[in-house]
Amino acid sequence: MQADSVAWSQDSVDELDPATRRPLNQERFLIRRGRVRAEARRPARGGAISGALELDGNTIDGPAARLLGAQIGYAYPARAPLVTISAGLFKTPFGAEVPASERDKPFLEPPAFARGLFPGNYDAGVMAQGRYGLARWSAALVNGAPVGDAQWRGRDPAGSYDVVLRLGAAVLGPRRLRVEAGVSAITGTGLHAGTPPTKDSFQWVDENQNGIVDGVQELQVVPGSPGTPSVTYDRDALGADLQLHWCLCRIGTGTAFAEAVLATNLDRGIRYADPIAASRDLRHLGFSIGFVQSVGPYVRAGARYDRYDVDRDAIERAGQDLVGTEQVFSTLALMAAVHWRDARLVAEYDHERNPFGRDDAGNPTTRSADRVTLRAQVGF
Repeated sequence: MQADSVAWSQDSVDELDPATRRPLNQERFLIRRGRVRAEARRPARGGAISGALELDGNTIDGPAARLLGAQIGYAYPARAPLVTISAGLFKTPFGAEVPASERDKPFLEPPAFARGLFPGNYDAGVMAQGRYGLARWSAALVNGAPVGDAQWRGRDPAGSYDVVLRLGAAVLGPRRLRVEAGVSAITGTGLHAGTPPTKDSFQWVDENQNGIVDGVQELQVVPGSPGTPSVTYDRDALGADLQLHWCLCRIGTGTAFAEAVLATNLDRGIRYADPIAASRDLRHLGFSIGFVQSVGPYVRAGARYDRYDVDRDAIERAGQDLVGTEQVFSTLALMAAVHWRDARLVAEYDHERNPFGRDDAGNPTTRSADRVTLRAQVGF
């Protein structure tokens, strides 16, 4: 269970969104995650059959309850599996950030590139994963429409599947040093939605504003248009991640991490990538870097910087000219936590910049969206 308090938000306004009529206030209490997970495991012919079901409840956008994860699997051998095959709804095995458990993550929320490229983290499909010695690997065939997809909401509109691969290694060093590294790739197909045909129509333009139709000159014909079919397009991404774990015996354990992703037409969460509508490919670049250090048995602190360029080739018209624009999200997160057994209290300050702002003259500008969040978490 994770209960949050957004103590202060620079992006908060006591007002409603004029388009959706939703509150723009961000300073509030909310249940970020309330999850229940059940697992079962049974030996079967040298291996083991397993099943898992996970439910989630939250109040992020009003009270909501949903199926979060559900999968069945077979592992061989049973005690120390070399290969595990599973099917159902699971976290996409891309990189280090996306498949990690929210229960164990030191920072409150994922970096911007993870929210944009893999919204919601979970996707349905079939996956094989395993380990042998230092090597770690996983391969998955998924729908390509994650549960947080801004357009399709987890329902795959195209018959083709996305292929996800990850190869990694974990190396133990001296003095409890451990290095984990991996490379990931995804390739698949997206869908540009077509439009239905429309009939001819007409509109009335009240030129003299008397409220009466004064002749056919005030009626204008709006010609119909033929429908356009839906069109598929290719999308892909390549990522690399690195983690370094150490132990300073008199202070505590620590971790430094870095992850980067280079993608094309893959954003499905922040600014939906549709190369057919844009008449060009949309290229994305994101990375995060940071560290977490324990101070004694009960305290941890850390910092993370992440940056996500939504469209590396973005342009905008300024008068008669076309000029390049930066559509870059960036956040510096500073975290401190007190933990005891399965409970912890986290305070985090996020120094965030949002590129989709406008100044008083209507020109593009980067908007500040800093905030302070407190989280109480307990596990059972």
